[in-house]
Amino acid sequence: MRIVDLRSDTVTKPSPEMWDAIRSLDDSKIGDDVEGEDPTVNELEEKAARVIGKEAALLVTSGTQGNLVSLLSQTTPGDEILLEELSHIFKNEVGSAARIGGLMIRTYPSNKGVPSLDKLQKLIRDKDDIHEPPTTLFSGENTHNYHGGVIIRPEIIKDMKEFSEQNDLKLHLDGARIFNAAVSLKIPVTEFTKSVDSVMFCLSKGLSCPVGSIVAGSKEFITSARRYRKMLGGGMRQAGIIASFGLIALEQKWINRLEEDHKNAKLLAEGIETYDLPIKVHKPETNIVIVELNKKTHIFKIVNTLGKEGILAFNISKEKIRFVTHYGIDEDDIEYSIEKISDVLSNFLSE
Repeated sequence: MRIVDLRSDTVTKPSPEMWDAIRSLDDSKIGDDVEGEDPTVNELEEKAARVIGKEAALLVTSGTQGNLVSLLSQTTPGDEILLEELSHIFKNEVGSAARIGGLMIRTYPSNKGVPSLDKLQKLIRDKDDIHEPPTTLFSGENTHNYHGGVIIRPEIIKDMKEFSEQNDLKLHLDGARIFNAAVSLKIPVTEFTKSVDSVMFCLSKGLSCPVGSIVAGSKEFITSARRYRKMLGGGMRQAGIIASFGLIALEQKWINRLEEDHKNAKLLAEGIETYDLPIKVHKPETNIVIVELNKKTHIFKIVNTLGKEGILAFNISKEKIRFVTHYGIDEDDIEYSIEKISDVLSNFLSE
């Protein structure tokens, strides 16, 4: 049976160029990264810092680890941090900021990831009040997963930075899919990152690496993040084997390939929109398509039935199904998916 895996861009496989890169490794290109002696890791971190526009960068095992070391490096246990209510850090990182970091979490509502700064101001704690935990960090997500891969524009991030400075906060950006945002708007990724104190981005999503993420910021920040990475068990040894994939992923021509995913997402959304069914298709800005069911039904059965038909997807709520395009999915896969999704949804939603 034909399988089209649209669950996430984390299911990508390395490109032929990435396999060629790892095959070219020899003993001279790997070393003990905990000691700072892996030349391939060092090259990747230096390249990542240049590309993302920061002083320094650090290879971490995952986006979740990258976000956590970023929070730990810029806060003190007992502090309160501000997270968007549908953010990945809040919903999908196992409460690590609280359990490991000893941080209190206060969530804020948003308009598709964009906060109302006036309302946010009311959430800031009084640092001089000994009864309250001080608010010390503010975080945003770009692109925003649960809002359908929407882009938080650079001018919004600039406003968020000004707000952070006015309130003596650090600004962290969960930029797991930040390159999707840059490619979609056809602007340098540094337009998104120049205003933040720290940023995390994934190599293992749209950039198609089998493992790894990057955190970046000032040299001082990365020195602290490296210590916390070690604390969390992320002190890898001959990690150049992993880093070799990342060096290819950060080539501009590979970053630009993300445009194919965006075109396929648009094609998928347009196809699903043609169904005469009680659904709402959220117009994709990048590589995520959200289909919202306007009729009460058992969404888990729909997702399971799609899987049995070879179309793999995730439900992200009781009403919404998420489809994610990525490397390895082509236009023919999309056309096939449109047909199969129609059959399944019609069976469940037709009057």
